[in-house]
Amino acid sequence: MSYGWRVVGGGFLSQAFVIGFFTYAVSLLTQPVQETFGVGVEMVMYSLTCGTFLGLFAMPIVGTLLDKLSVRKIFAAGIVLFAAGLWLVAQSTTIIQYIAIFGMTMALANAMAGSMISSAVVSRWFTEHRGRALGIAATGTSVGGVLIPGLITQWLPDYGWRGTLENLAIVLVVIVLPLVLWAIRSWPADVGIEQSDEGQAGGPVSAQAQLGLKDIVGNANFWWLAAALGLLFSTYTSVLSNITPYASQLGHREDAASGLIMVVAISGLLGKLLFGMAADKMGQKLALWSAQLLVAIGFVVLATEPSYALIMLACVSIGLAAGGMLPVWGAFIADIFGLQSYGRAFGLMAPIITLFVMLGFPLTGRLYDATGSFSLSLFIFSGLMVVAALLVVPLRVQRAA
Repeated sequence: MSYGWRVVGGGFLSQAFVIGFFTYAVSLLTQPVQETFGVGVEMVMYSLTCGTFLGLFAMPIVGTLLDKLSVRKIFAAGIVLFAAGLWLVAQSTTIIQYIAIFGMTMALANAMAGSMISSAVVSRWFTEHRGRALGIAATGTSVGGVLIPGLITQWLPDYGWRGTLENLAIVLVVIVLPLVLWAIRSWPADVGIEQSDEGQAGGPVSAQAQLGLKDIVGNANFWWLAAALGLLFSTYTSVLSNITPYASQLGHREDAASGLIMVVAISGLLGKLLFGMAADKMGQKLALWSAQLLVAIGFVVLATEPSYALIMLACVSIGLAAGGMLPVWGAFIADIFGLQSYGRAFGLMAPIITLFVMLGFPLTGRLYDATGSFSLSLFIFSGLMVVAALLVVPLRVQRAA
């Protein structure tokens, strides 16, 4: 087996814990934190707002460091800071301390041990099967979405939210950190491989020099891709965050409505694998168009307020497409900007996409308040997928080493 698959395993594990906690499990802490500090949900949610805002700065900085420093050391530092941050959050005595420490921890963990760094190092180890490798590594986010909430649900009754975070910090240091250090290497040359089994050059020396800031942001492909992905991520996350109240509004039971999240998550895991392989076989542009089409179909079906069975099918369509977003994004970055500038390009694009995502939430809420239904926003989002598809047309992709 190629050493590269060991690297994929390390990226899988790290993403499972980082994304599994901050995306899927953190909501489990909301009520106990509220009760501890005697505050409302709004105050607790400011911790996520703080983390998202700080991430706008952390991602470009860490992205630049990825192209200059040892990825293995950045991974290690990220996991250590993640664990230390959780431990400090557990010791917070005021809601302001909780918000500030949580926000910093979220920003650093996502930047230094999340999807960006995993995509960067996996891309260095694969060429012919890069999309497949990125897709497999990205399934860690879906597995983490089941594993981490399960751990927290088990710990909360016995240890409380403070003890739960301390337990998770211990697991990160004792189990996750050693395994990631064992698995991750920055380049094939770090383990004496001149050329990986997948045809990738062994070390960072390449005919293509690192691109500067002006070279990246001055490339029209950067903006076309950022806008297309921004619209895709924004509409998807806005709909996903409202899928349970959407179904409840149509008269479905709460457990049935909540189950739609699981449908999206399972479909997303399959989508990561399928779209990862599709990016290798039919090219990134066609893969991205396919994802946009599936999302648009799902939105149109949901906008008609159909039966529960059709809602589930729409969630499958949306989940498959959502799962393909990350591996296709990573494959685009590698081929457009090259591996030498992967971190900087990814880090610069991530905040732009985040801004799109932040705009989607209030738009959905405003349209719902005005109409009493999610249908208008869903039809608008379907139209935005057409715009996103048109933005992909001028992309010029030429595989770079």
